[in-house]
Amino acid sequence: MTPKTLARAAMAVAAALLTGACSTAAGSTTAGGTPAPAPAPARLTYALPADPARMVLPTTGAESRWTQGLDAFGQQVASSVTADCAREHGFALPEQVPPAFISYSNLPDLAFLGRHGFGHGAEVPGPGSAWSRQPAGSPGSVANPSPAQTPAPLVSPAPSESGSPASAKSGSPAQIRDCQTRGSAAAGKVRGVYLPLQKRWFGELATTRDDPAAEAIAALPRCLAKQGYRVRDEDAFFSLVDSRLMKASSADFARVDTALGSVYATCMRPVEAVREPARRALRERFLADNAQEIRALRAALVPALRRAEKEYGVRLAFPAP
Repeated sequence: MTPKTLARAAMAVAAALLTGACSTAAGSTTAGGTPAPAPAPARLTYALPADPARMVLPTTGAESRWTQGLDAFGQQVASSVTADCAREHGFALPEQVPPAFISYSNLPDLAFLGRHGFGHGAEVPGPGSAWSRQPAGSPGSVANPSPAQTPAPLVSPAPSESGSPASAKSGSPAQIRDCQTRGSAAAGKVRGVYLPLQKRWFGELATTRDDPAAEAIAALPRCLAKQGYRVRDEDAFFSLVDSRLMKASSADFARVDTALGSVYATCMRPVEAVREPARRALRERFLADNAQEIRALRAALVPALRRAEKEYGVRLAFPAP
């Protein structure tokens, strides 16, 4: 499943949940009189890996949660700087898609998928929110975001210097582009610490996608068929996921999503059991071949992230199953 496919699934979630919010209150029942299923609660963690390089060079789905958090952090920085720029100039930004954790198709997080499905995930802390600016206990703490902590759409509601709401004035396309450019530049500065090395790593990682697990991946359709999903291959299953999630009602969405995620996790475990050792061996070679850059990354990454947290008022967080 590609990031674009996952994004479509996430949009399906949003549509289903918004529809449900309008038609079925929390704790109410469906039209058939049965309680509407609730998704498994997604969590956040703030714990960093012992080796910062694992955030940049993941080999497993579990390690990719750190990578997702790192990517989302860049999105948070861009959003925060863009919103601050708009407030500074006294205009409102158009509503935007908030930062999100996006999983990696070639590093399936089976534990997360098995628990939450394809469409339910942790919320990224909103820029400028009290949640993102305040400490959350120990470095290894895990948070369950409440509905009140769910990020609002990214707009700039702060008053202008004249005291009138900034939302009373819309920014021109040129003004909005200028602020978005500032946001992108700030995010690029943060990502510049690790992105060149990470791009090379993902290029190397692509070589392990099929070959080590050719026999195991060939057995995937048979496993899925035993679970009631007759598809020719993994891509066909992802198309089925897209279709089922888009068609599911808000009342039935969580059940359908969780069932699909659970089946995929079950059938992909033999595949990942072969791929993960191959990826770890590949990373060891990559670390050795790029030893000087890895030393620089380990020394610079965490301090750069902590500086960005203070400067931009956002918090580095990671999804947790």
